[in-house]
Amino acid sequence: MSSNENAQTPARRVGKWIARHPRVSGVTTGLGSACAYFGLVPTLLTTGIGVLAAIGVGLTWRAVDAPTFDRFAGRLVRAWWRRWFVYYRKWQVVTSNTGLTTVDKHGTTRAPRIRRVRSSWCWDSVTVRMTPAQEQKDFEQVLGRLANTYRARTASLRTLKPGLVSLDFQRFEPFDDMFIPLASLPESTADVDLSKLVIGKDQYGRDYAIDLVTQLHILFAGTTGSGKGSWMWGLFRALAPMIKEGSVRLWVIDPKGGMEFGAGRAMFHRFAESADDGLELTREYTQVLDARKAELGRQGIRQHTPTPEQPMEILVCDEFAGMTEFADNAISNEFEKLIGQAITQYRAVGGRVMGAVQEPSKDNVPVRGLIPTKIVLRVEEAGHVDMTLGEGARERGAFADQISESLPGVGYVKHEGREPLRVRAAYTSDADIAALVDYCTTPEATVTTLPTTWATDDTSDEDDVIEDADDGDVMLDLADLEHIEVYDGEDEDEVA
Repeated sequence: MSSNENAQTPARRVGKWIARHPRVSGVTTGLGSACAYFGLVPTLLTTGIGVLAAIGVGLTWRAVDAPTFDRFAGRLVRAWWRRWFVYYRKWQVVTSNTGLTTVDKHGTTRAPRIRRVRSSWCWDSVTVRMTPAQEQKDFEQVLGRLANTYRARTASLRTLKPGLVSLDFQRFEPFDDMFIPLASLPESTADVDLSKLVIGKDQYGRDYAIDLVTQLHILFAGTTGSGKGSWMWGLFRALAPMIKEGSVRLWVIDPKGGMEFGAGRAMFHRFAESADDGLELTREYTQVLDARKAELGRQGIRQHTPTPEQPMEILVCDEFAGMTEFADNAISNEFEKLIGQAITQYRAVGGRVMGAVQEPSKDNVPVRGLIPTKIVLRVEEAGHVDMTLGEGARERGAFADQISESLPGVGYVKHEGREPLRVRAAYTSDADIAALVDYCTTPEATVTTLPTTWATDDTSDEDDVIEDADDGDVMLDLADLEHIEVYDGEDEDEVA
């Protein structure tokens, strides 16, 4: 900004700003016309009442349903407010104190200009036009000072195009103080809703649930230690009664030697801990669902309902790269074809695919574009965010590359709004996993009550005893008999 502009009066600055914005200019013109026609006092009174009514409606809306308010109106109001009353108000002083101003040969002082502000629930993105003599490094050197000036937890910089950068400020972290409880195990299959499997909470404190009815296949992207395991174990926990009943079967590939899912092998229908075994498992998975597809087609059934006879089949691959990029070509080529077949053909017959990957590139996940639901946790590079959630996701607020290592399980998902949703899955400990496996693999014994009377031709006191047919000396008094627990499940050999 030049020194001549600094000398302008506030009224003149406002006038020039209004002239540069046609919409605002139209509003002021309309107010001027209203004042001329109705008079100044009635116009101001009516405008004031309208503004107060709008504020009242907005506050009520926010109190009743903050997430919806933020989606449709809150982010816009917040972005406008923070642009003019937070960032712009201090901008001249901040740029001067941090050395972001430049002086040309005529002695004119110029400062970078704020072009736009985006504001999500946790982050602000300030788009800045640099002066001709500046470079990105000038801003990188003062990020900490900028964050401190605007009371932000952290600040980062990204280049949008030549001469245009974005300063991203994290205002607060919603999960610092929000407790994410581990959901209790459902008591029965009647308590399991496949369209609402709660595994954590979102940034507004609401339960976050995965929908296996419409969301179908899921890809989790995140670096080591980002919390991908908590998401998948949480999903298994929400399905526990159906796994126990047999109406959901898990086909699990853990090409890292079983490091992540080896503890749950007893509750899995099939388990593979190498690329060779994983390929064989995937072959069997597609054979089972191909046969079911043919059977249901002959019966004219278009939509599958999970039952112990025809369960929902969930294929889980803990690390896609172990089956694609880092496996032998013969294995990776066949696996890619089979997994593509599983994703595109088995929705109606109860087939689901879940996978995790550290780097969500096309080399590691060739079928990435076929997977409808994607969740990005902490990643190493900003580009991984758009690879997972789609182009422009990071610009709209999915700063997964800025998630702290102290926040495992935190990630971003797409939802019905334009802005990505920040969510966190509840932590599943080793003890919780052991309890889950024990629950899913221990058969329930049933209690059978013996009858107290028998039909007989003799009504004497002998009705109260049982005589052994082989040995008349053995007599059992029915009054002494207790209820006997009878195992009514599968044989131990079959379970094993």
